[in-house]
Amino acid sequence: MLSREDDELLTRVEESAPMGAYLREYWTPAVRSARLVADGAPVRVRLFGEDFVAFRATDGRVGFLDEMCPHRRVSLALARNEDCALRCIYHGWKIDVSGSVVEVPSEPAERTDFAEKIRVRHFPTHEVGGIVWVYLGARDQAPPFPRFPFSEVPADHVRPLVAETRCNWLQAVEGTLDSSHVSILHKSWLGAGRGELGQAAYDSAPRYEFDHQDYGIRFAAIRHTDSATSHVRVTEFVMPWMAYIPTGDEDRIAIIGTPVDDVTSRQWFIRWNDDHPLTEDTDTHFWYDELTTAPDDFSALVRGKEMWGQDRKLMAEGHFTGITNLILEDVAIQESQGPIVDRSQEKLGSSDIAVIRTRRLLLDAVRAHGKTGEVFGQAPEAGRPGTAGVAFSISASDDWRPALSAQARYV
Repeated sequence: MLSREDDELLTRVEESAPMGAYLREYWTPAVRSARLVADGAPVRVRLFGEDFVAFRATDGRVGFLDEMCPHRRVSLALARNEDCALRCIYHGWKIDVSGSVVEVPSEPAERTDFAEKIRVRHFPTHEVGGIVWVYLGARDQAPPFPRFPFSEVPADHVRPLVAETRCNWLQAVEGTLDSSHVSILHKSWLGAGRGELGQAAYDSAPRYEFDHQDYGIRFAAIRHTDSATSHVRVTEFVMPWMAYIPTGDEDRIAIIGTPVDDVTSRQWFIRWNDDHPLTEDTDTHFWYDELTTAPDDFSALVRGKEMWGQDRKLMAEGHFTGITNLILEDVAIQESQGPIVDRSQEKLGSSDIAVIRTRRLLLDAVRAHGKTGEVFGQAPEAGRPGTAGVAFSISASDDWRPALSAQARYV
């Protein structure tokens, strides 16, 4: 278990919280690119307890600004988006993507220098993987953007979805690293036709092995499928909030849990294929297609429903959870833990090694950042995973690492 002090350090991100300052030093996924249309409606984005507005200017550039107009604190989400700037509808102040106030029609014409004295905070953005990412950190210059595997494929090979979950960001992250729950929480999805994912049904108590990496931690959950064979699911945790997990098919999945504020998170599912455009093959992507009906907040599919839409009649008929989507099962579990789970009350076991190790890595990293300003994994020599979440079977007597190395495709 964690002390209450460590739990607070890990979870709190608002205002001057050390973890918030640390996480802001990474490029943060903010909004799906498709939501931002040139001269279209601005989009409100809340991150780390602060409110911003994102918009796409006439020329295609993205602006990411503090939400409130500097004049009378009116939301710029109400603004007109025109002529490469936002125009506040209250008094007509016009603010461009650089945060410069370029027109103040409420002031006399002779006050030519008035607008030049006013700046609106604006932040660097980068578009990749169908997502607008933003740098909110304290440095004068944003760090180089990471080489994610999905940033190097054509646009039609990648599709992001996002959910607004009513819980702290760390609950979202920890759920992606816990391989043992796959055998239990998701057992209704592990039957025939599920490929490698179905192998998790054989053993609900995997043995964990892990290797620390310069980008995070590599976890292997090893299950015995019979006396001669082991099934290995490898999850790559990339600091501070991304996990590449095995999908059971040829597509890849990255999951990112980011803080909206202390008690709300934004959970990203980025699906891509290295070799061809994504298809709508519902037999393979049985969990995914329903979520695409609400791509900017798929947790809305269960929000407001009693017990996250759990169907007890369906459970009586044999479905384990009574929740009819694999990913929405995770949403229900994470939100059911409460806004911020009290980790000092947990009773952890050997199946929680991945969660325990990740917490320790985050605690060490946030403390180091507070002392030296160092940001884990951003050194020029830092690498990236050679694989992006894979699963395979090996002889029970073999080491999984050579088999994993043989599957590496990202350099």
